[in-house]
Amino acid sequence: MAFSVVSKLLSQRKLDLLDELVSAEVLQVLKEKLSLLPDNHRDALAADIDAIMYTTEGDVRIYYDDDGRKFVSILMRFWYLNGANLPDEVPGETKVFQIVFGDESTKEKRHLLTANYEFQREFTEGAKPDWTITRIEHPRLLE
Repeated sequence: MAFSVVSKLLSQRKLDLLDELVSAEVLQVLKEKLSLLPDNHRDALAADIDAIMYTTEGDVRIYYDDDGRKFVSILMRFWYLNGANLPDEVPGETKVFQIVFGDESTKEKRHLLTANYEFQREFTEGAKPDWTITRIEHPRLLE
């Protein structure tokens, strides 16, 4: 759910609404990248919850910082369909689907895109139980 909400806010450039969800470092990088992004690539960042085709965890880590605080970090990979107006030859894209609704004259093209989001939470006793996104990658779109 967080991936869908955050990806939509990114595509709408509503970064001020991400303060509580995304780390300050990642937000700063996103501000710079989004300002240079063409509209069609920005539109392709949005993932509707019903358009997420597959998710898998890429890496799960438990670690301690220098002060002895305990953290868990989970890297999630998402594959989602998006109807943004992207060229067929987007490098690194998994596949371009053409879905036909109704008759042959009405075709809706969907792109199967990938994204990597890393979620981190502190598990030290007494810490707030909030997850923070510490990495956002949309390969070939947000670089």
